[in-house]
Amino acid sequence: MELYLYLSLIPEALIYSQLPPDRFGKYLAIGDKKLTKGPAVFFEVDPALKSDALPLERARKKCEPHLDGSPRRSTYVSVYHALANIPTSALGDLHLATKDGITLGIKRKNGGAPGRKGLFLYQELCPVSPRVASPLAPEAFCKYVTNPESPAYLPRMVFCDQRLDGLSTDPENASSSNLPYPNLNHLRECLTSLKVKSDKMTKIVHRDLDASLLFYMVDGGFYVGDQETFHAYPMPSEETLEKDHYSWLSSAQSSPLL
Repeated sequence: MELYLYLSLIPEALIYSQLPPDRFGKYLAIGDKKLTKGPAVFFEVDPALKSDALPLERARKKCEPHLDGSPRRSTYVSVYHALANIPTSALGDLHLATKDGITLGIKRKNGGAPGRKGLFLYQELCPVSPRVASPLAPEAFCKYVTNPESPAYLPRMVFCDQRLDGLSTDPENASSSNLPYPNLNHLRECLTSLKVKSDKMTKIVHRDLDASLLFYMVDGGFYVGDQETFHAYPMPSEETLEKDHYSWLSSAQSSPLL
């Protein structure tokens, strides 16, 4: 059987598996017996990866088929500092599995993220998961958060940007009727403070991951980077999703609005 290596982000874990991405996403999202339900985000990782910081060879040897011949679903390599110990060059396609276990693959885009004016709302995914407002575009935000001169920096991070619509340029007055975020007044206050204080680069809006809104509200896409590298995984347009991935889109949008 083919051997795969995956980096799961919710929560962080490096895992060998004999399941291909679509089946692995279903396994993460709903489990063996469909007793769990929740979205999953994971990278394919080069299975030939070598690292002195990770017990790859030991885990690789354990990832063998079961006695009945069925594939090994998961053999964990690490649940701590996995992202920081994997070079971004070893990361392949990103996969988004809905709470129903339907998986969408996204390929890396050559070059940085497209720029736009205004404020941003980021959902950090790994290794921490607050929702953060910032005036910085994705690549600049990544460089700011991973700067080792900061007292609370991350060595590497994965995050996505989320929709703000009119609040990105006019947080005080723009309509928020299409935004399902809880406590919109607090969001407006955070964005307004960043607009007023030009020296303020980040403002925490919410300290935990709201998984029900994760896919539904993604704007430009997902990003991974550090001080040296930055890679974008652009979210397909809604038109493309409706045409080519309708089942995934329907499942991703089925979460109740808060």
